[in-house]
Amino acid sequence: MLAHLLNYRPENIDFVLTEAQREMFKDVLEICKGAKTSKEAIKVFEEKFNCLFPEGEIATRLYDAHEIQEIREEYCLKQENEAPERKKYLEETLERIKAMKKAAEEAYNSILLEISDLAARVKKGTTDFALPPTETVRIALNGHFCFFAWVDGKMQLCKVTPIPDWDKNSLWSQEDWNRKAMMDVFGIDFPEVKKPVTAEEAPDDDLPFGEDGDGDPDGEPDNEE
Repeated sequence: MLAHLLNYRPENIDFVLTEAQREMFKDVLEICKGAKTSKEAIKVFEEKFNCLFPEGEIATRLYDAHEIQEIREEYCLKQENEAPERKKYLEETLERIKAMKKAAEEAYNSILLEISDLAARVKKGTTDFALPPTETVRIALNGHFCFFAWVDGKMQLCKVTPIPDWDKNSLWSQEDWNRKAMMDVFGIDFPEVKKPVTAEEAPDDDLPFGEDGDGDPDGEPDNEE
């Protein structure tokens, strides 16, 4: 029942990361393994990394078996008990007063939507998990934003999102710094970040034949005798 899930938290949180993300960051799914408290892990990030401390960040976690069972029980009971009763109420209401038809239909449809929503939640199998605001850090690394948080007594990689193209130039130095920090602090080697080419550094290919357009780099026209 949903009432049993109020303030419920699984014993161990299983965050949702794609297989590609897990493979890309397989060496940092859990870091600062020797840390006993979040303060010890956060201190490493503060001293060694270029990072932010986001507030209100939400990660996605899997439901555990208990949650799935409670939700499934909820929608099964609604399907077996409430839905038939409301349908009967709808039919009786239509017979007595046609004017009540709309209200009864809405009541019936609402429970079907609740059932559908609960079933979809079980099928999806994931839910949001609020990352602790004072124990969560975000770093730019390998073209992605990596969110690390102190959860279940360890510093875990909870969420990975690609860095938007429009933001990559401004974050290049942060990525390079964090890549070196990963090697210096944890001995983990990530691919070197390629420095973006600025407009000033881009080659000028506008002239088709040379600097003056006639094939002569000194700007003087060729004289024919």
